[in-house]
Amino acid sequence: MTEQSPMPQATYERIPISPRLEEVAVQIRKGQAPNSGRFCGNCYTPLAADRDGCGYCGASVRERPPVERVPAPVIAIVRAKRSRESWIVNGFAYIGLLIGTAITIWLFVVLPGLWKIAAFAMMLLGTRGFAAILGGWLGDMLGYRSAAGVTRRRWEAYLAQRDGAGH
Repeated sequence: MTEQSPMPQATYERIPISPRLEEVAVQIRKGQAPNSGRFCGNCYTPLAADRDGCGYCGASVRERPPVERVPAPVIAIVRAKRSRESWIVNGFAYIGLLIGTAITIWLFVVLPGLWKIAAFAMMLLGTRGFAAILGGWLGDMLGYRSAAGVTRRRWEAYLAQRDGAGH
């Protein structure tokens, strides 16, 4: 059996949900995949049959035996993470649309005659640009940070409950 080199501990501590677990949890929640397989007993990242340890959190299968299902609370943590990210990104994108729309209206009122074409161009290009910048850049950055914080707190609460119960 081969052992996968673990993810740097700082990454696991920052976001305890691996990208692979997030993919699988979303598929499970949507009913596109069964909640069965071989998962790390520590962080629930999917494990190949030949792995002696988790490549994400670094836990050995000897320390924490693999489990066959992702617990429902872990799937709920992934859902909350994705929901938080989406809410923030979309919120900033809508703010960008509002700013672009306000500028378009202002230009249409202020500009004379054929210059109103500039207002139309602002509507076509500017509103999309503001939405992309605010949602796609600022919203994405803030959404990721906020979701990471929520995920960490919920994960710590879950671990306290899981490990405190002697499992």
